Amino acid sequence: MFGLLHTPHSDMQRDAAVLICPPFGWEDVCSYRSRREWAEQLATAGHHVLRIDLPSTGDSGGSPEDPDRLAAWIDAVGSAAGWLLAASARPRVAAIGIGLGGLLACAATADGAPIDEIVLWAVPSLGSVFVRELRAFGRMESSRLQRRSDGNGQHLPAGYVGAGGFVLSAQTAESLEGLDLVADDAHPAGRPRRVLMLERDGIGVDERLREHLEQSGVAVRVGLGVGYGAMTAEPQEARPPLDVFASVQTWLGEAPANAGTPAAREAGAGASPGQEQARSATLPAVVSCRDTAELTIDGVRIRETPLSIEQPFGLLFGVLAEPAEKTGAQDLGAVLLNAGAIRRIGPNRMWVEMARRWAARGVPSLRLDLEGLGDADGDATRFADVAELYVPELVVQVRSAIDVLCARRAARRFVLAGLCSGAYWSFHGALQDERVVAAFMLNPRTLFWNATLENVRYLRRGLLKPSSWRMILQGDVRFSRVSNVALHAPRSVIQHVVERWRAHGDSDELDLALDQLTSLDKRLRFVFSEEEPLYEELERQGRLSSGERWPNLELDLLPGRDHTLRPANSQQRAHDVLDRALEQELARTPA
Repeated sequence: MFGLLHTPHSDMQRDAAVLICPPFGWEDVCSYRSRREWAEQLATAGHHVLRIDLPSTGDSGGSPEDPDRLAAWIDAVGSAAGWLLAASARPRVAAIGIGLGGLLACAATADGAPIDEIVLWAVPSLGSVFVRELRAFGRMESSRLQRRSDGNGQHLPAGYVGAGGFVLSAQTAESLEGLDLVADDAHPAGRPRRVLMLERDGIGVDERLREHLEQSGVAVRVGLGVGYGAMTAEPQEARPPLDVFASVQTWLGEAPANAGTPAAREAGAGASPGQEQARSATLPAVVSCRDTAELTIDGVRIRETPLSIEQPFGLLFGVLAEPAEKTGAQDLGAVLLNAGAIRRIGPNRMWVEMARRWAARGVPSLRLDLEGLGDADGDATRFADVAELYVPELVVQVRSAIDVLCARRAARRFVLAGLCSGAYWSFHGALQDERVVAAFMLNPRTLFWNATLENVRYLRRGLLKPSSWRMILQGDVRFSRVSNVALHAPRSVIQHVVERWRAHGDSDELDLALDQLTSLDKRLRFVFSEEEPLYEELERQGRLSSGERWPNLELDLLPGRDHTLRPANSQQRAHDVLDRALEQELARTPA
């Protein structure tokens, strides 16, 4: 299990250590940066705070197809709570559970985890409610994908439930559907003393769960949960719910002074001495905090190490996967870059799977967070303006990560890979750094950022095609984006014409870059989903068929029209394409 511990920022330490249990899937991705800020604020106030990724999610070990995920998740929350209690030397642990994370925190407490207080936000009493909601979102998403992709939907195995590119296996979904926090045997070993239940943007709390907790002797308070939607918006637009942070901090500070003692637990929760003994027995003496983790991938042992990379503004963050048995510097390494504002796990956790598979193949692979993304320092709000993802400073940061890998003797030459803006950084990293010998680019939006040209592209694609109007009417494209482009369209067109006239007679910037990369014997692999704007533009210009001029350029097409590869068959096809590209790079010796 992967976790990050935030320690108090001063000598003042609060009684409660805090465990943050994440939501599932796309909500986990979108709310990640907000949860990081929440942990930082709690640490500033004097709390020890542990953020975790559940097994088979995020940076933790395992895959969604592994068996017994529900039991593994509940055990992980209990182990994390026990470790945090021991490591922080605080008298009590409070858990913050969001969505699925709240279900698991309650179930772990019932199993004896040393959790004294729980904050529940958007948490139902029944696991079946969570699965039903996820299934409904998945069906809407699949229907939209089918409308846009001529029947190319999710294509999940029987019994699987998926939405936002993340899946529950049939067994996991069935196990969750059987989870009932209100069942008579739901708290055999213990229950929390206090619970704060938060509404979700005006949607009330689960009254069934509230009544059950109150009847069990738990002190329950209901609070406003305004900002859940803003916290789980698209990653580049998500904003932390600061009012909720403040109200939870106040609630944590209202606990009785002796809240952490065994006697107080018995009095507050109605626990018997046997129950208290069961809770104490769950303290995981064998659980320890390590700076590295070893995993077995396809029968090969690999090692993963978190890395912090110093920058003028603070720290970049990454996780390096490499062979456990190393003999000197490897020949080839890889750096996997953020897909837009998504953290280092990549779209649909693809970078985690790919980095581990490539490390087992003998290729050290770093999945990296750049400034303001994931766990890197910096201002995340800047990315509400998408142009901020296409600034030169981010390419400089990619190169500094390569410097660190070279200093660690991880590899001598490198492949860069990314989706969307990550593809842009990969392209420019190959242009600027002699150590980069290949760039694998999935669905790049552009290769040279020009705000005026981007508006023209969107105008041409978004307002002049009948299929795009259907997407607008169906709600697949935000009307605010369309109206904004339409408002500035006349000026953008005029500016673009002027710019093209000024550039008349000059060599095209992209042609010059492709010529340079060809002369340096650097491989470029473009991987496009159907109807990607840049693919259509390059195809129309004839650049993708110029094999004689640019023999180093290769193209692969993916099924479906989803930019972030949410359909399972799009993900699998992308994995196959990138694995094959890596094998080709391993087999060649650059000039």
